[in-house]
Amino acid sequence: MRISFILAACGFLLLTLPAQSQSFTCGIGDRPSCLGYGDTVCSSSGKCVSQNAQCFDSYQCNYEGFTCRSNVTECVQTYEELLRTHNALVNGYNDLLGNRDDLRDDLQDVLYIAQDLEDDLRDVQTCLADAITLEQARLCAP
Repeated sequence: MRISFILAACGFLLLTLPAQSQSFTCGIGDRPSCLGYGDTVCSSSGKCVSQNAQCFDSYQCNYEGFTCRSNVTECVQTYEELLRTHNALVNGYNDLLGNRDDLRDDLQDVLYIAQDLEDDLRDVQTCLADAITLEQARLCAP
């Protein structure tokens, strides 16, 4: 008995659902319209709506013309913040690259100086090793 009541209630709901989902109401002075494939609806003010458009209540748009269901403003703000962060990181990276290049150039200069000093030291050592007199040893000084 209980199962037949539940089945009957489900059957009633299934029969009434398509009718309820198909119904809609229009405001005063509005005409309903069914759109065919590729059709659009244009108001007297020139605003056109495609068959895939969703309708919203009046005053549901924000100051940018987007509906309240849209999070475009938040997405744009997040994008701009990420873009600023990205640009700051790129600038920081480029500064680090510049510092690295400067340090590399400084290191290369120091290595050239060290090489020159080592060459001078070897020359002095060789000169001193070959010097027989104190006067010859004094001439070895650079």
